[in-house]
Amino acid sequence: MRAFRRFPFVALAACGCLAACGTKPSTSSDDVAIVDATADASADSGSTDTTGLPLLATATGDANFAIAANGWYRGDLHFHTNYSGDAKQQGGDDLGPALNIADAWRDPIYLAAHPDAAGNGLDFVAVTDHRTDAAMSDPAFKHDHLIVIPGEEFGGTGHAGIWGLKKHITENPIGTESANTRIQNAIDEAHGQGALFSPNHPTQYNSWVWDVKGFDGLEIWNGPWSAFYGPVAEADVDSRAKSIGAEGPFIRQAAVRAGGGGSNAQAMTLWEYHLSDRQHLAPVGGGDRHMLLPAGLPSTYVHQARKPEFDGVHGQAVGPAGILGGIAARETFVSRSPFGAQVELAAEGTDGVLQAMGADLHAGQTYTIHIRVSRAAGGRLRLYSAPLGKTADGKWPDATLAYEARIEDAHVTGSWQWQVPTGGAWLHAVVLEPLIVQPLPQTMNDVVALLSKLPEGKDLSSMIQAFAALVGPDANIGDATSCDPKTWDPWLGDCMPADKDTWTTYYIPDPVVRLMSTWFENGQPTQFCCGAVSSAFLAQ
Repeated sequence: MRAFRRFPFVALAACGCLAACGTKPSTSSDDVAIVDATADASADSGSTDTTGLPLLATATGDANFAIAANGWYRGDLHFHTNYSGDAKQQGGDDLGPALNIADAWRDPIYLAAHPDAAGNGLDFVAVTDHRTDAAMSDPAFKHDHLIVIPGEEFGGTGHAGIWGLKKHITENPIGTESANTRIQNAIDEAHGQGALFSPNHPTQYNSWVWDVKGFDGLEIWNGPWSAFYGPVAEADVDSRAKSIGAEGPFIRQAAVRAGGGGSNAQAMTLWEYHLSDRQHLAPVGGGDRHMLLPAGLPSTYVHQARKPEFDGVHGQAVGPAGILGGIAARETFVSRSPFGAQVELAAEGTDGVLQAMGADLHAGQTYTIHIRVSRAAGGRLRLYSAPLGKTADGKWPDATLAYEARIEDAHVTGSWQWQVPTGGAWLHAVVLEPLIVQPLPQTMNDVVALLSKLPEGKDLSSMIQAFAALVGPDANIGDATSCDPKTWDPWLGDCMPADKDTWTTYYIPDPVVRLMSTWFENGQPTQFCCGAVSSAFLAQ
């Protein structure tokens, strides 16, 4: 969890103090919802009028369709252990305990209290410690259930996930290399090892200003969608570009155009500009877990065809190579949590051939886009698109809303005709879930107020206050031995029995994860949360 990175123990102490001074949220039947959960979502200030929107049809089958038995693997591609010096300083976890925490959504104690959560555990985790491959030689680098992917978080002034790593790749310039050349060479060295390279949190305080090409994915979603870091400002881009002597062609426009949606919205826009430049990258997400929060916030889903030796339980047979193969094929989507929305697209050409989400298509053709969405009842399915190349004024084209439909059931399907311009275009989906799905107690008002504002730059005070309020006055931060499931509360972070070391880790209730994933438009919160973002079709 990068949010506490620069002042670990001060932040933890602040959380403990604020929590101790707070009031524990009540769940009394006398509480009144602060927002009418049944209100028309079109009434919010940032959403499009939904009058006349088409309705996606109710589908049969399990709403939790993106599971290993169907070729979909759910995991976290950005995860730290105590081999990261900052995680160790902040009260993180050694490798073995950390992997148990990553698998904690399957903990029998948790499932006994939350039986409806069954079947939503993670299938894989990439261990991406800062600037080291030390975890890979640790005897604890294994797990009975999780596919454990070797990796590291590359870099100092610009971070990136490297997955499938065989040995450490240095971030320090070698010989006469410039800092920018070192990044480009690192991408090539990763590929030489058979690994994938993907910039991390590219629009946070250490924004990705490098002028390089050839990476495989882009982390469009780091931590909760809207709750932690604020959007990067153009002045920050200026400062970083001057300090490193390079500036890529996308970062400045993404910072300016998408600032009203938050840092992750800027990252998604940055990814879209790469698509318009014909760089077809996989969208990925990562929890960036150091301590306190669980893995899988957000979760990246990767598709990989089921193999004959599949064991029927968790799909270990595909191994790290299978997960990396799915990312390389761009068959991915990112969801706000293991319990968030799921989305799958397919493109059918006039010849009847189906192309999977993330495929390369042909310009000037007509495709039927088949849509499948689940776990987003009351929300919206949006398809965004933009042409390839720059506009007449030399800018990258901004995404436009090509199609929007209502979602009223837990599992829905539909289709839409996409006439691709002769000059080429890209298309991807965003699923918006309702922000509020059940009445919130009035005692959550302060939390909602905090999470209804975008953080500003590096200022983490709102997040610290929100986290303190969420864990409550009885949290006993720092004392894992005090975790008692009998004290769990539906409106508080639940202590995690799998974390047996100090500082503890907390399950975050799904209604609160929604609040931490608020969808902002023009700087204003809407009545939606960001549920999922799909990979893109690129037609050229």
